[in-house]
Amino acid sequence: MNAAFSTFIALFAISGVLSILLALYASLQKTRFSGMHLFVWMSIATAIYTFGSSLELASSSLGNIKFWIAFEYFGLPFISPLNLLVIFHYVGRERMMTPRATAAFLALPALTCLLMLTNNLHGLVYQQMELRADAPWPLAEFAMGPWYVVNGSYTLGCGVVGMWLLARHLRQTLNVYRKQTATMLVSLFLPIGASLIYIMNLTPYHIDPVPATMSLTNLLYCWALLSGGMLTSTPVVRENILESMRDGVLVIDPAGRIADYNKAASLLFPFLTSQLIGERAADVFPKERLRTEDADMQFLEAEESQIEWLADHELRFYRIRSSPVLHKRGGGAAGRTVVILDVTENVRLHRRLERMATHDGMTQIYNRSHFVECSEQLLADSRSTLEPLTIALLDIDRFKLVNDSYGHDVGDHVIRHVVQTCQAHLGERDVFGRYGGEEFALCMPGRPTADAYRLLERIRLGLAAEPVKTAAGAVGVTASFGLVEARPDQPLKVLTKLADDALYVAKQNGRNQVRIAPDGQGPADENIAPSPHGSPNA
Repeated sequence: MNAAFSTFIALFAISGVLSILLALYASLQKTRFSGMHLFVWMSIATAIYTFGSSLELASSSLGNIKFWIAFEYFGLPFISPLNLLVIFHYVGRERMMTPRATAAFLALPALTCLLMLTNNLHGLVYQQMELRADAPWPLAEFAMGPWYVVNGSYTLGCGVVGMWLLARHLRQTLNVYRKQTATMLVSLFLPIGASLIYIMNLTPYHIDPVPATMSLTNLLYCWALLSGGMLTSTPVVRENILESMRDGVLVIDPAGRIADYNKAASLLFPFLTSQLIGERAADVFPKERLRTEDADMQFLEAEESQIEWLADHELRFYRIRSSPVLHKRGGGAAGRTVVILDVTENVRLHRRLERMATHDGMTQIYNRSHFVECSEQLLADSRSTLEPLTIALLDIDRFKLVNDSYGHDVGDHVIRHVVQTCQAHLGERDVFGRYGGEEFALCMPGRPTADAYRLLERIRLGLAAEPVKTAAGAVGVTASFGLVEARPDQPLKVLTKLADDALYVAKQNGRNQVRIAPDGQGPADENIAPSPHGSPNA
């Protein structure tokens, strides 16, 4: 036998064996891929065609050749339509493939098979068939019938539609799934290319090269099934699950590299592109945008964490949940899924509610209850550290007259002016709150009486020196102050009462002055505290 013929026969036989193995392997796979049974039938059809081609090429008479050609048609017409049906399931169009639609797809191949079996009666598939005179081994030469053209056109059409669907899907699929999609595309292109070569009569003695290319196609399928989990983890599952999730999802492999992400994740992190698949996740995140102290990006591995992220000059808040993915067998880590939830609005609402609960709405300083809470804690701390702490109350002088003369809008303006003036002189540790109406309170940890007195004097002088500019004209503002230094045995209520008594003395003695409670033991009077321009007399 000619060596070239022997090579073709071997390739055809190898292709048939691989097809049988593929059918067996695929039929034993536990998978949710709805088109797996079609893949099994496609492999069986391929095995019939390639084994028949091998035996046709090995035949020594025209009768045997005709028999094996007829045998091939039990598989040949079905391969391309079945492949297209598999692709429909693979790209998520399986709902189109109803039982009626599937039967319609396979009706023409079934008719082709029937016509081939009865070809001697009508010659629709092959008009005539005889042995080639120039071949060194028995080979058939035939004249195509009209149905041969119909079947060939249908087969080519199925292949072209399949390649279009896969190419379109390939552009929409991330790198982690492109290997199996590209494998299917190449495996479909090879037989179509071989068919074109056969039609153009470019093979020795016009031998059909398609069964030989099937061996390469089957090898590609074997490699993709074994190494890439082809048809067991498909982009359809990804699109139906990952892309339907509103939360961002990152898939990270055991080496910490990005394996996949969904569209929601790319909206949260616009720097994510398909080119970053395979890069270490900790390296691709722009650290300058992270407002949380986590230089090593540990939030990608923490079970649950929250980060602050600068996005388009806006601070966003993301809650991160990272979960390990375990292998079904052995329990080893197969990677991690990182779910990113945008909780910006929740955090902002919580902070607004928290601020409303702790801050005065008009002045945005602490309200009375939160001032008391903070002062209680600072008072307890000062007792344990023996650090001085002073409490002061201040009241805007003749504020009722301002409201009666100018209206409440001007009165509110005066209150905000007093707050701004106070804040301009206060230190970082000083706690400032609105105690009620036009009265304010100060808790000053670390400031003894003399230091606190000087601070209050600066505030008093600042208020007196700068009238409030309003639409009704300039309004002069002064304030009176009562000051007390904490003693170890005095609770906050006693201290504020003493400061209030000192404030009352300041009001009774002409206003616009600072008065100090006498040793924290009793009410202040006009002889205990200095005049507005004096020094503290403790």
